[in-house]
Amino acid sequence: MKLTILHTNNVILNSNNHYSLIDEIKERNKKNAEETLFLGATDINFSKSNYQNDEKIFSKKLKYDAIAIGEHQFDEGSQGLAKFLKQLDFPVLAANVHIEKDEILNTFEKNGKFLPYLLKESKFGKIGIFGLTPMSTVYDSCPSSDTIFTNPSDRTEFIVKMLKKKEANLIILLSQLGQDENQILAQKFPEIDVIIDRATYKTDKTINKWKETLMVQTMADFPSIFELELEVDEEGKLLTAQEKYHEVFESVNYG
Repeated sequence: MKLTILHTNNVILNSNNHYSLIDEIKERNKKNAEETLFLGATDINFSKSNYQNDEKIFSKKLKYDAIAIGEHQFDEGSQGLAKFLKQLDFPVLAANVHIEKDEILNTFEKNGKFLPYLLKESKFGKIGIFGLTPMSTVYDSCPSSDTIFTNPSDRTEFIVKMLKKKEANLIILLSQLGQDENQILAQKFPEIDVIIDRATYKTDKTINKWKETLMVQTMADFPSIFELELEVDEEGKLLTAQEKYHEVFESVNYG
């Protein structure tokens, strides 16, 4: 059985672009009886001169199943993040970010917009998806003191055990941590099948394997949709993987 994961990283939106490609790929896979997920391990940068249009396009036309949250989403504190979350029709995943005590944000946890993980039903069982955000966001951005960041490794241990208990056949991590930390997580938690990492400037190799875990990065210089095609057996074990990218986003001046 085949699973296609469409994923994006460091999206800089231009509202003049066309996003029909996503729907075309989903429709193609549907006709071929294949599963499709659209995910982002991502910083989302809206151009300041066209913020409202970019925001509308992101929330309405880019129909993600889920995204991880990047440090730039905290640049304007809880108020800025709340404005961002209000526009979304899909969940943000941040397993190590705790907003229970943040009076501005905690309502989004209750309404399913801000979650530690997501379970998706598929033909080969349940797919567990969770997100991780760097603890350095506390220093590199402007989160509220009521928003608590905890150790990614500790939270991964907890989430992986929970997803396995909930009978997830396939586990996907959307990570903002970077390659080095993700390799450590892959070594400690072989139950993770796929890690989709933030964009990289270092290498042109977008797929790597660390023991049994597939690690995928997009290139920061190519703002695109990446199409990861996985062949999976009935128990959720990865058999083959290949990736191609579609250049559909154009860079814009951020400022």
